[in-house]
Amino acid sequence: MSAPSVGQVFGHYRLIEQIGAGGMGVVFRAHDEQLQRDVAVKILSQDSVGDAIQRERLRKEALAVARLNHPNIAMAFDFGCQDGIDYLVSEYIPGLNLDEKIGKQPLPQKTVLELGIQLLSGLEAAHRENVIHRDLKPGNIRLHRDGQLKILDFGLAKLNQPLDESSETATITVTTSVSGTLPYMAPELLRGEPSDARADIWAAGAVLYEMATGKRAFPDRQPSMAIDAILHYDPVRPTLINPTITMPLEAVILKALDRDPDRRYQSAREMRIDLQRLLSGGEIATDTLKQSRVMEIAGRRRKQKIAIGVVAILLAGVAIGLLAKRLLPAISGKEKIMAVLPIETVGQDASTSALGLGLTETLTAKLVQASSGDSVQVVSPRDLRDQSVKTAVDARREFSTDYVLESSLQRSGNMLRVNCYLVDSRTHRQLSARTVESDDSDTFKLQDQVVNAVLDMLPQTVKASERQALATRQDTQPAVYDAYIRGRGYLLEYEKPENIDNAIAEFNQALKVDPRYAPAYAALGQAYWLGFQQNRGEDWLSLAGQNCRQSVNLAPQLAEAHTCMGNVAFGTGKYEEAVMEYQRSLDLDPNGDYALGQLADAYQELGKSAAAEAAYKKAISVRPKYWAVYNWLGVFYINQSRYNEAAEMFNKVIELAPDNYRGYSNLGGAYVYEGRYGDAIEILKKSIALRPSVDACSNLGTAYFSLRRFSDAADNFQQATKINDRNMTAWGNLGDALYWTPSRRAESKAAYDKALELGKAQEALNPRDGETLAMMADYYAMTGQKAEAMDSLQKAVRLEPKNSEVLFRAALVYNHFGQTTEALQWLQKAIEAGYSRSEVRDFPDFDSLQSNPQFRALLANN
Repeated sequence: MSAPSVGQVFGHYRLIEQIGAGGMGVVFRAHDEQLQRDVAVKILSQDSVGDAIQRERLRKEALAVARLNHPNIAMAFDFGCQDGIDYLVSEYIPGLNLDEKIGKQPLPQKTVLELGIQLLSGLEAAHRENVIHRDLKPGNIRLHRDGQLKILDFGLAKLNQPLDESSETATITVTTSVSGTLPYMAPELLRGEPSDARADIWAAGAVLYEMATGKRAFPDRQPSMAIDAILHYDPVRPTLINPTITMPLEAVILKALDRDPDRRYQSAREMRIDLQRLLSGGEIATDTLKQSRVMEIAGRRRKQKIAIGVVAILLAGVAIGLLAKRLLPAISGKEKIMAVLPIETVGQDASTSALGLGLTETLTAKLVQASSGDSVQVVSPRDLRDQSVKTAVDARREFSTDYVLESSLQRSGNMLRVNCYLVDSRTHRQLSARTVESDDSDTFKLQDQVVNAVLDMLPQTVKASERQALATRQDTQPAVYDAYIRGRGYLLEYEKPENIDNAIAEFNQALKVDPRYAPAYAALGQAYWLGFQQNRGEDWLSLAGQNCRQSVNLAPQLAEAHTCMGNVAFGTGKYEEAVMEYQRSLDLDPNGDYALGQLADAYQELGKSAAAEAAYKKAISVRPKYWAVYNWLGVFYINQSRYNEAAEMFNKVIELAPDNYRGYSNLGGAYVYEGRYGDAIEILKKSIALRPSVDACSNLGTAYFSLRRFSDAADNFQQATKINDRNMTAWGNLGDALYWTPSRRAESKAAYDKALELGKAQEALNPRDGETLAMMADYYAMTGQKAEAMDSLQKAVRLEPKNSEVLFRAALVYNHFGQTTEALQWLQKAIEAGYSRSEVRDFPDFDSLQSNPQFRALLANN
């Protein structure tokens, strides 16, 4: 059977020219000999002729399109079979496909809106007839010469191959029953879950995103990476790529691309109406704007430690955060920032994936060790993990990086291959690439080979003597080190309980072979500590301490062993012991910024403010171009009621990482404490637009609460609990907002009860946390439990008698029970300790005291 060719006649349709091709068939422009008009004829490819599934799909497409009659859908005219070849005849649209019009350049907003309205109108008509496209993409959308949009191809083609330059928009089959084009497939389709018309809404959002930015919402070409991105990550905000589009259009696009179908537009009509409102200059629904922006928040009545994002995990042997020098040339005198992304292990087993993550850490440590100037800082793997950085785009957004190192690890038999790519994170241009191969029996050798390959890619030369110093010191057997590295890799994703178990198994295997390998004991202690934090039982805490001590006994000069001991002490409220261990770690490694941060926190808990401030400033001197260390100091200033200084630090965070949401969230929090609610609301909305967080949502709720906009406050606090339902403060804040919303006061008890449940869990973990106890006392009071409130308050005051937050909560508790004299006494103590007068003034709890001369005197800013 010969392939269809120009001039051949199918029925009464003469083929004129081929105008398209796909996995299922070929499309020709043909001439209808009977009606004297041009038509489009889709003919099954030779490979598909004998495929019953493909023939049935073409027949179903014909039946589906035959039911549709709409100006934005290409009409079907005929369906037939000739010489065993099926063909479908439909309307021919002279013009070009949408992907050709986009051409990797953004379209004007007016064009995006006009075409989007037509697209949604066509989908609306199809959905009315219970027809779901499921393969919507720019290549399946045709633009007539007169500007009319037509949706094509209601059949699902099949092409089982990876995405590359030529096929990255080809249709693939992800499961045996679900097909589509990967960059435009809704998350529920990828998960193989039941889907409905909202899958087309998601695809429409992806198409509008591409029209508005000239780029795909999920640009990864490797299928596994693209699938992971769609399932777990938000796309880069369109306004960051194309600042000329408006926030409302961005809000529409991001709502359509919500991973949760219930949070998307529920119909094509609903989305079309919002686009029409924007085109006519109107406003879209408030909830759409809220949904696209509101996602994070941190405090209401609490002088909380604003979202630092430090993970209590120190993995052995990694000099985290030191300045990497002489790696890349300085340009215009500006220090460069480089990130080493997690080594990708596509399609590999869990053990190989863990090895890749462990190697990422050691590679970063070696790059730091190779440096000797101040031209480049290397972002630590821990920091990348904390910010969920997986791509060059993420790294640029969160850390303002100039370069990223991307790598992949593959196992074939007993051989391991690592591919490394140096990428400019601003242009996404690949600067250099290297590949190394090694036997899997010697991780020492593989690690050294990868380090040398990466150094070869870097613009500046590292001397031979310096390279020799980088060679891994083989202080144990290769099999021991291999297990140790895999265990560290598992711990980098410790939030998965099974990974902690896997890490423990690897460390125990290492110690079974070499029972004197101290780094494995330190890492094992950390694994047990993390398990204890996941509420696995008191024995896990005991095991953590045992292994940390064993590491210290075997290698008292091992810095991470002492940091391990410090973490266990800090987490159990033994702050004096924690200070000693962190200080010992810093004596061994003076530039350990993680230990510096932990030391400063421990000093704060002991009330040694000057020592804490000195430690934070030391961390800044170690990493002067890294935003997080300024964030730490800013949070310290917040807790010291030094709001102007805090704002300076958070502005520095924004300067260093303008696309990182934390700086805006924390600056908004500082403004709230100063009573600058309007400024706070504006800056917090910026934070939420970048990434919704518990902290930003809580801070925004606090600003609204202080303005007596209790309903708006409740909405934001509720959003915070949705982001993290284990945050005690968020639930307590929600209880407060509901309590002061007259129509919703009855709902407040459930929120307070949830906060108390979480507070009890925190108290069990650390009975010396006075702020948590004081907050619980407040929540007990708000629910009428006076005995419990007083008991919790007394514990808090005994533990932290000079903490302004504890003192303020005491005033709240006494005031709630009508003990005005005591309330005023505690308020005076709180203000003397630095508590914000504006917060006291704007608190509805104290409205009954507004006419009290003593209260008014307290608020006077002397």
